[in-house]
Amino acid sequence: MSDAVCVVMAGATGAVGARALHHLLADDQRVKRVTSLVRRPSPLGHGRLVSAVVDFRSPSAISLAVPEDASVAICCLGTTMKVAGSKEAFRAVDFDAVVNFARSARDRGASRFILVSSAGAKASSANFYLRTKGEAEDAVSTLDFATVCLLRPSILDDEGARHGSRPAEAVGLTVMRGIARLIGTTHRWAPISVDTVGRAIARLAVGAPSSPRVQVFESDAIHGLAKG
Repeated sequence: MSDAVCVVMAGATGAVGARALHHLLADDQRVKRVTSLVRRPSPLGHGRLVSAVVDFRSPSAISLAVPEDASVAICCLGTTMKVAGSKEAFRAVDFDAVVNFARSARDRGASRFILVSSAGAKASSANFYLRTKGEAEDAVSTLDFATVCLLRPSILDDEGARHGSRPAEAVGLTVMRGIARLIGTTHRWAPISVDTVGRAIARLAVGAPSSPRVQVFESDAIHGLAKG
């Protein structure tokens, strides 16, 4: 375990984060410990998992919760406009909390930062959601990490875990699955399962450093990562 990494995660209770955490904890040879920063106590228990309840609105609280020996930081934080209720509340999660976590991880010595963003993310986008995601990407990319990995998955397929309360998403996903039959299930714009994204995150966390310093992975590349 001398070469095993210590990981710190934000957003491990979400659909993608939970799958990433699962795959990280399953790798007992290359992952020494995972510290999960959460907004409320988590019932999940594991011998190599440490959970820390933090207020993501407080940079100092985040910094205190990030262990100094964590070399890899993973951010799966994210909400929706419907859940957030306003643009300000949405930005507080998808930009402010993301950047606060990234800065804290960098200041505590992490060398690799992995961010789950979105297909179409761009700071100059006219779409508020995509613009916010792009601004978060740009902000973390300027920080002094040795490697920044930006994952831009297309529409996420959680295989029915949440769609009972999200009928519009369920309908949209059904349509996209039909389109995927024509363009290919690993196409950049085809739906991608949360488990595939989680597996790719875990692989990036333990992989050897590579160039360039800032790496962008669209859905087709995420599929490739997950397959190893």
